[in-house]
Amino acid sequence: MIQNFFSGLYELFLGRPMPANYTNDYREVIFPNTGLQLFLITLALVIVYYYVLNRALSTGFYKPMHWVIMLIINAAIAFAVPIIQVNSNGVETHSYTYTFALVNAVLSLLLFFIFSLLLKKGSVQAWTTPVKWPHSR
Repeated sequence: MIQNFFSGLYELFLGRPMPANYTNDYREVIFPNTGLQLFLITLALVIVYYYVLNRALSTGFYKPMHWVIMLIINAAIAFAVPIIQVNSNGVETHSYTYTFALVNAVLSLLLFFIFSLLLKKGSVQAWTTPVKWPHSR
């Protein structure tokens, strides 16, 4: 199920994997692993931002600029993960790989924003970052 979801998601944006002889490697290993890592890493960084830095440690990193820094760190990691996945699975690096990495980074931005909206209410200092809605005190 996860394999089909992530393969379908990435192929929606990227088309069929290139070169064609690696299609099964992408669909069965690379897309699911990358998608799962995207989800888990993004969730972990949002939890670190809202619950570790701005609840447990009270560091004062609650401004939108600090949130954007975490967003950029997340996107950079999300860009690197597909390239690492492709190289570690013995698949030839191609322009498709870098397009895949770019799509993954863009998806990480969207996912980071969604997780932020869902999890920010538990933060003591950053409950209004990046936007005040949908939760207010």
